[in-house]
Amino acid sequence: MAKVELRSITKKFGKVTALDQVSISIKDGELFVLLGASGAGKSTTISIISGIETPDSGSVLVDGQDITKTFPQNRDIATAFESYALYPHFTVFQNLIFPLESPDRKKQTTRQERETRVKEVADMLNIGELLQRYPRELSGGQKQRVALGRTLVRRPKAYMLDEPISHLDAKLRHRMRSEIKKIQTDLGLTTLYATPDQLEALSMGGTVAVLNKGVIEQIGTPDEIYYTPVNLYV
Repeated sequence: MAKVELRSITKKFGKVTALDQVSISIKDGELFVLLGASGAGKSTTISIISGIETPDSGSVLVDGQDITKTFPQNRDIATAFESYALYPHFTVFQNLIFPLESPDRKKQTTRQERETRVKEVADMLNIGELLQRYPRELSGGQKQRVALGRTLVRRPKAYMLDEPISHLDAKLRHRMRSEIKKIQTDLGLTTLYATPDQLEALSMGGTVAVLNKGVIEQIGTPDEIYYTPVNLYV
């Protein structure tokens, strides 16, 4: 795993400032939660760390190395979005193994090693019995586990989870929160988790950053955010 930093990131889309001098530091192995309403800049932050978007100014660092201009495929950062983005014509097994099938990763591992890694992740997420099913045959919660498994199977330096369970029903969200937190803790994954849900943020995060219209209002522990807010918005 790795330490991930944003230093004075600014990003504009036309006349709209999506991020304004945003600086955060995610410790090695930490679950860092980005809390904000729709349009606050959460997805833009994740896109910039992942390399999907390029900041107008500022730097992205992983373990002290500037990766601001590094291509996404060379950043070793896995991202799971709100949409499952599963390949409908692939089985669960094929969806899970797909990130390991790039030419570079094929050189690093044997077919047996890749299959073993997929089965380990599937068992951890309790979807081992679903490997031969297609996405159309899965429930919402099962699809979300497959999408999460596709990021876990890569074993990257850091994980970006962009509102991964916001569209599930309340009971399933509660269960998935616990599962994601347990997996993150057990494996020591450096994780940035974006959510508009205050309960989710306060119950999961080791550190929480409150983002409002592209500006970081406060960064602190859940207790600090809840009991000592710095302003009325927080």
